[in-house]
Amino acid sequence: MYHPPIFFDPQFTIGVMAGWLLQAAGVGALLLAALWFSFAGEWRRGTPAPTAFRALAGLGLVMFLGGILWQFVGYFRTGVLSW
Repeated sequence: MYHPPIFFDPQFTIGVMAGWLLQAAGVGALLLAALWFSFAGEWRRGTPAPTAFRALAGLGLVMFLGGILWQFVGYFRTGVLSW
């Protein structure tokens, strides 16, 4: 399998792959929050959600969007993308 030489560039690894890992961790947190929401029956029907659930969902969203932003910045800094 062909691997372009950009994968050996440490700036690409830090700038893009770290963002991908952050995005994947955000997806994991959001999936965990979705499972928690589906199994919880008492607070879905009008009462406010627990603070830990809201923190997990918020953290997952911030990590997901932050990972996407990190990747875009990394792609622009390595020169893979340009205007």
